[in-house]
Amino acid sequence: MRKSAVAIIAAVAVIVLLPNLPGGRVPSEDAGVFFYAARALLAGGLPYRDVWDHKSPLIYAIDALGLLIAGPLGVWLVQLAALLITGLLARRALRPWFGRVPAAFGAIALLLATPRLFLEDGVQTSFVELFALPLQLAAFAIVAARPELRIERRAAVSLGVLAALAILLKPTLVGTWLAIVLVVIWRERRAAVAPLSAMGAGGGAVLVLVAVYFAARGALGDLVEQAIRYNLAYTSFAPLGERLGAIPEGLRLVSVSGLAPLAIAAAAYAAWRRVVPPIVVVALVALPIEMLLATSGRAYHYYFLPWLPAMAVLASYAACETMRALGAQRAVAVIAVAAVLMSVQPARLVARLAALRDDGMARSAAAFVTARTTPDDMVLVWGADAEILVLTERRSPTRYVYQYAALATRGYATPAAVDSLLADLVARPPRLIIDTSATTFVTPPLDRAGFRAWTSPEAQYAWPAETERIIAFVEANYVREGTIPGTSWPAWRRR
Repeated sequence: MRKSAVAIIAAVAVIVLLPNLPGGRVPSEDAGVFFYAARALLAGGLPYRDVWDHKSPLIYAIDALGLLIAGPLGVWLVQLAALLITGLLARRALRPWFGRVPAAFGAIALLLATPRLFLEDGVQTSFVELFALPLQLAAFAIVAARPELRIERRAAVSLGVLAALAILLKPTLVGTWLAIVLVVIWRERRAAVAPLSAMGAGGGAVLVLVAVYFAARGALGDLVEQAIRYNLAYTSFAPLGERLGAIPEGLRLVSVSGLAPLAIAAAAYAAWRRVVPPIVVVALVALPIEMLLATSGRAYHYYFLPWLPAMAVLASYAACETMRALGAQRAVAVIAVAAVLMSVQPARLVARLAALRDDGMARSAAAFVTARTTPDDMVLVWGADAEILVLTERRSPTRYVYQYAALATRGYATPAAVDSLLADLVARPPRLIIDTSATTFVTPPLDRAGFRAWTSPEAQYAWPAETERIIAFVEANYVREGTIPGTSWPAWRRR
């Protein structure tokens, strides 16, 4: 049973990741920025200082590792390792409490729920939430090894380190650890001070080391300004109703595999029984916390990946209770049928997405750029299609490799950012400028008449009038090259 369960978990991890293979696919919008920043990191640069972006720093290091191994395929291999470790840790955490079959079921149910949450049509994604899954399951495994939740110092330090790594991916990914803290306080009272202090010491040490690293390279202020101040401005804009609407949307997406209704039913059953294993208590506390943390912004599908570990615990608990009620032989058949039924919609989704290829626009632009520039030339992509820079291995003349977030977010953007971008263009004039605004999120066209007629489809973004100074620079120093074949994107060549 042990070898077959591991083989099934490994097979499921590979299958659900097939649509993310880079062959025939370009990086998605987010992945394009991450890959560009990761490539800059490998070249001796630094996120925030050399590449403006608002994610926490660990994603750039993870993608840099993947690119170092084998380019975009290497990133895929790192993702596969993350999913495989997630499945194996889930099985390890759940088996002591629920037995081998329910543990394998919970691990497989978790993996089956992932495709709908991190895959996209025809592109390779790289979302921070995916890499948090093994960290969450490692935390559950530590808790599972301590039946009374009496966490000794070494384990507490490990939990703190895991929590810090989650924060370095995204601060809102700490729901599992918040739940552990709350449950430990509730069960241990005053005795909780020692393990929680050790958790704080372990996590604090990691965060201090990262802060010292960025400070030593003159980028700590940039990190704070982009990864903290920007995100506070961004999250403060979303209306409460829109935020709360993320929860039913997340439940809808996680219901594609059947995991959400199963987990909710198990949670209701656990509340009715009252006396449940401590790991279920942690899951019951973690799930609503994760749901609330997912409401920090728009209801993007990948925001709901952190829900899956707690739901997997509840699914495994449901399988265990089924075995208790029906007996082992009948229950194994029921659990096997449930696993097969839960795989139907994810399998259809994976099959459809695996057959898709990208729309060809980024590749066409990359061919256009490659034919007209050398590797030493700089290229400005006006918009959010940084994947063009990744495909061509060209550098941007400015750290604003995409512009709308830094230049137009209300409560954050200032005319000084426009001045900074313009100063970069003057100091390092790009050989080519590609305007992808026609297909890019909330970016106005790079021409005077179009800019003046353009209105933002999102109230959160407002471009300053000073943007016309960038347009004036282009008009004075560049010649229109026409439209890139296969796209609606105009290009300008330096005079």
